[in-house]
Amino acid sequence: MASKRDQRILIVEVLPLFLGALGLIMVFSAASGISVYKRVVPNPFVKQFIIFVLAVTLFFISSKVKPKLWKEFNERLLILTIILLVLTYFFGTTLNYARRWLYIGHISFQPSILAQISLVAFLAKKRSFNISLLMIGLISGLILIQPDISTALITATLGILMLFLNGTDVRKVFLVSFIFLLAGVGYIATQGYAIQRIMVYLNPDSVNYTVKAIATGGWKGLGLGSGMGKFFYIPLADSDFIFSIVGEELGFTGSFLVLGVFLIYFITSAKYTLKASDSYTVVLGLGLISMIFFNALIHILVALGSIPVTGIPLPFISSGGTALLINFIAGGVIVSIAKNGSNNRWGNRRAYISGSLHRR
Repeated sequence: MASKRDQRILIVEVLPLFLGALGLIMVFSAASGISVYKRVVPNPFVKQFIIFVLAVTLFFISSKVKPKLWKEFNERLLILTIILLVLTYFFGTTLNYARRWLYIGHISFQPSILAQISLVAFLAKKRSFNISLLMIGLISGLILIQPDISTALITATLGILMLFLNGTDVRKVFLVSFIFLLAGVGYIATQGYAIQRIMVYLNPDSVNYTVKAIATGGWKGLGLGSGMGKFFYIPLADSDFIFSIVGEELGFTGSFLVLGVFLIYFITSAKYTLKASDSYTVVLGLGLISMIFFNALIHILVALGSIPVTGIPLPFISSGGTALLINFIAGGVIVSIAKNGSNNRWGNRRAYISGSLHRR
């Protein structure tokens, strides 16, 4: 029989579902530009709805899996991820000059997204510095050569953060960060499409249409389905720039609502995670929270014109199968940590300090 603690509904359980439901609405609206005249349901929405149902199912399943199982199987998950990344490089489908997708029949899958949660789960366990560095470099490198620079940078950043969280010497963390930064800048300098994106971003005469869409919405927005950016000048409105559609159609009020929900989610998730009873669970939870945070931050900064275009989807909201599934799985793990992370009373728990629990 389930305990009262397992039966209670937590805010970290509700907010991902709220964002996912909002995502369905916004994907329908953003994708309606291609089907409004045909009076049919947009295909991206149909696909999103099916994936959303699967994602929510995995969300509840992962919320029932105790965190210790991730500790037992993280090595196997990482090995599977490496195999999938290698297969993608040799046998993946090339779209827009990049080979990022692996097809199994008619189902496509993006292993680079799986790589983030795999690396977090692997590095949440205290390991030798050399092994940790090797895995960060290998995973990030396999993503980089697809090429997928933005995802590789986020993955490497997550890996470095995990080094800090599991108690690695801060001097080593800074040294690794500097080396990866130099390597990343050097690689970007050799990629013509990346340089082109940066030059467009730096060009003061270029018009940032995503910012224009958000500004057009004003405080109240133009109303659901009434935005014009998706028809004319915002590409991939249902995925890469969906926050711009939120701003245009729901206004600053809707944008602030999304930002507020994410902020509450991050703070609450961190609160539960920091009170877990073992170091692996704490570091795992903080890593997963950071994974969702980094992706959300990058997407929103792109929409606001603060950084060059990256193609990173907005967690729980943007259309896209792999990212939606992985983010909901991560959200489920956070729920599991909140409900099963400690057997102590709340008042007797002490906050986690980086590296402290590993030295017990």
